[in-house]
Amino acid sequence: MAELRAVSAYAVACAEPALVIFARVNPDDPRPEAALAAGRIFAEGAPRSRLQRTAAIAARAAAREASTSAAAHAALAASAASAAAYLHPLARATQVGHILGAAAHAARAAELARGDDPVVAEYVLTAAARRPTTPVLDVLGRYPRAPHGRTRVAALTTRLDSLLRDPPSVPRVVDDVGPFFHGTRADVRPGDLLTPGWRSNYGSSRVAKHIYLTASSAGAPLAAELARGEGPPRVYRVEPLGPIEDDPNVTDKRFPGNPTRSYRTTEPLRVLAEVEDWAPPDAEFVRHLRSRMGELAELGIEAMDD
Repeated sequence: MAELRAVSAYAVACAEPALVIFARVNPDDPRPEAALAAGRIFAEGAPRSRLQRTAAIAARAAAREASTSAAAHAALAASAASAAAYLHPLARATQVGHILGAAAHAARAAELARGDDPVVAEYVLTAAARRPTTPVLDVLGRYPRAPHGRTRVAALTTRLDSLLRDPPSVPRVVDDVGPFFHGTRADVRPGDLLTPGWRSNYGSSRVAKHIYLTASSAGAPLAAELARGEGPPRVYRVEPLGPIEDDPNVTDKRFPGNPTRSYRTTEPLRVLAEVEDWAPPDAEFVRHLRSRMGELAELGIEAMDD
């Protein structure tokens, strides 16, 4: 029962960010929110009862009546979260849907809400892959791999299953010789070190494990404009003091092969000089990106920083 509660807590956490997609177009329908509440109270210690089953069925009915496909999948995510309490100890691949189905439907809802953008789904799945506790991973490991299906949700379930079970790919060795730049609002001097451990400019501002740099003269000004802080945007020429790797937020996602020459490192960057003559990016483009970043943060999407 403790393991079932852990699985339910994981499913609720994955489905909850998508609820805003449903509520935006169906604000008077409480059924998906009630399904999440049913899953949550079981996860927090209440007895498993008909409440979880009936709430899951009601949320599925809400999905059938939803105004948009994105809202329908958000409701299905809530339904799956409530139904996660009924995961059975049968070694069948279909049971994996009770563990990962809420996250897969939430990812489908998010990508549909953003113009059917598969990059958005990848961000949602990456966030879902960071959420499971050890008991959830132990439970998942007792089941066969998620079955391959013909639907987009089946593909997303298989993708998340792979993210959770397979070792991460080894980052390629970056042989870019630079010069490298870093955009920020920090006021620093040549010789100063820029280090990881500060709050990210993206998502919910969690502390970043990496610091980012680029060999693109256009990339650093954009990063500087988007950076949080009170000071003016600044661009610095920097020298990485350790190995660098591709930034997974752009590499093989929207920009395969990293044509933006965007990188990250866990080691400091030494400031060489401030770049004074950089051209600011288009103001309307910056406003568009800020708006989009706010929408993604609302969906619980974080920068990939693991």
